[in-house]
Amino acid sequence: MQDGVQRRSGVRQMPGTSTTEVRCQKCGRVFEAEVIDHIDMSQDRDLLKRIKSGKINRVQCPKCKKVHYLDRGVVINFEPENLIVLYDPSASRPEVREELMRDYRSVVMFNEVLEEVAQETEFKIVSDSAELKKMVEQWAKAHS
Repeated sequence: MQDGVQRRSGVRQMPGTSTTEVRCQKCGRVFEAEVIDHIDMSQDRDLLKRIKSGKINRVQCPKCKKVHYLDRGVVINFEPENLIVLYDPSASRPEVREELMRDYRSVVMFNEVLEEVAQETEFKIVSDSAELKKMVEQWAKAHS
């Protein structure tokens, strides 16, 4: 477990999600929770609802009922707009945002297919949940 969160493999989950171990900050219990990793807006309508309701990567301790919002990134594919958004609450800090951009550039630079896709696709980092919710609502309105 790293920083209270660890990915678990071999657990069946819905597309775009993974199962993670979370340590409750209130009672200390370790529990498994399904978290969002990736959303394809054109296919993942259920995950879209979680963003619009402000419950992105919101988990609740089954023992004490404490609600936790996990500080982790989610990749969102806004098709057909050719826009990929990385929502990461920690990216409000400039050094984190810069590191994420460097990581993105290094990944696409060393993969020919991704490099071509990157030339046609805008990549944006969003750290504010209200900004993300507004983007999702605009997309949903245009593609309903």
